[in-house]
Amino acid sequence: MIETSASEERVLVVTLAENGEDDNALRRMDEEAINLLDTLGLHVVSTLTFPIKSINSATYIGSGQAEEVKLHALQFDATLVYFDTALSGRNNRNLEALLELPVMDRNELIIEIFATRARTREARLQVALARCQFLLPRLKQGANPYSQQRGGVRGAKGEGERQIELDRRRLEEEIGRLKKEIETVRRQRRTQRKRRLAGDTVSFALVGYTNSGKSSLLKALTGQDTFCEDKLFATLDPLERTLELDIGLKVLLCDTVGFVSRLPHFLIDAFSSTLEEATLADALILVLDGSDEKIVDDYETTLSVLGELEALDKPMAVVFNKCDMERGDEVGLATIAAMRKPSFSTSAKTGEGLEALKSWMKDQALSLSHVERITLALDDAQAIAEVYAQGGIISADYQAESVTFTLRK
Repeated sequence: MIETSASEERVLVVTLAENGEDDNALRRMDEEAINLLDTLGLHVVSTLTFPIKSINSATYIGSGQAEEVKLHALQFDATLVYFDTALSGRNNRNLEALLELPVMDRNELIIEIFATRARTREARLQVALARCQFLLPRLKQGANPYSQQRGGVRGAKGEGERQIELDRRRLEEEIGRLKKEIETVRRQRRTQRKRRLAGDTVSFALVGYTNSGKSSLLKALTGQDTFCEDKLFATLDPLERTLELDIGLKVLLCDTVGFVSRLPHFLIDAFSSTLEEATLADALILVLDGSDEKIVDDYETTLSVLGELEALDKPMAVVFNKCDMERGDEVGLATIAAMRKPSFSTSAKTGEGLEALKSWMKDQALSLSHVERITLALDDAQAIAEVYAQGGIISADYQAESVTFTLRK
């Protein structure tokens, strides 16, 4: 392997049209690949796109295509070739031998991005598990001559960290150990969650494509500080905040790890304890970046992951965030809004649309919790007195001629 710093890497991106993608779809794939690589500080010098009719078991792409990649890499003085697909260990090894350059695939890239974002013990454990599950089939298929002793991706955070040469048995033992540790952390978090949800507290999970503005929306709704950064996968750990609605009822909001297209199954497995927040929540808020021209793709990707998590049976609202910015795809946005009700246009920056979203959350909280609302005329003193005598009052909203009580059932 060639050891260089991230800023020195010159990356050639190879995008593959494997499912008859049109030019617009391929352009979006290129843009996402460039954004993902930029997240690691890797500089893209050029891109190539090939149609794939059948996968070459040895090199994934055809021999002629591989030769074109090699010539293109030489022309642009590339130091790394990125394939925007999932390669097998054999594919990776053979391509590196043919190209005489390090090769990275989409799965490895996402793992290394996650590694740079891991801030808590749970996130670090999950990244370690994902790495082990990624390496296991590659160890079975033989060592990679360009990937010896590498500690993370070339030039990524953790460069120089010693990568132990694991045999299959030791790696499987490590996977087992990591799964046990993650399960311990998961049980601890579940216990803490139960304490926070003591009583009838309703929980909402913010879900959606990475960098759609979930953390910013959480901060805008609750007024509490959260880590927000205009980067992919800025949030890896579930972050919970309490929101008190205007009826005096408290709900729990949980920010979750962002989704991405073609999310590897082993990564979903490794981050299952984090992703389970979407399955444990009472209702979902699907956040989309309204300024993104690939909003339909992002929406479909999010639904696909939620389907894998078996979380589509919950009440859900769609939020078109960043409405203070120019719309990226008006037709696509309108199509989603027509298909999925309710939907809200919001801006975490200006606050637009937040009250309408809170109103929906209030309706859901009342429906899902053991809470009811009754309105009495102010001159019905006996009925009002009976309400106070029974207790269980969460809030009392007095108006000119009436009072509305929010009560525990």
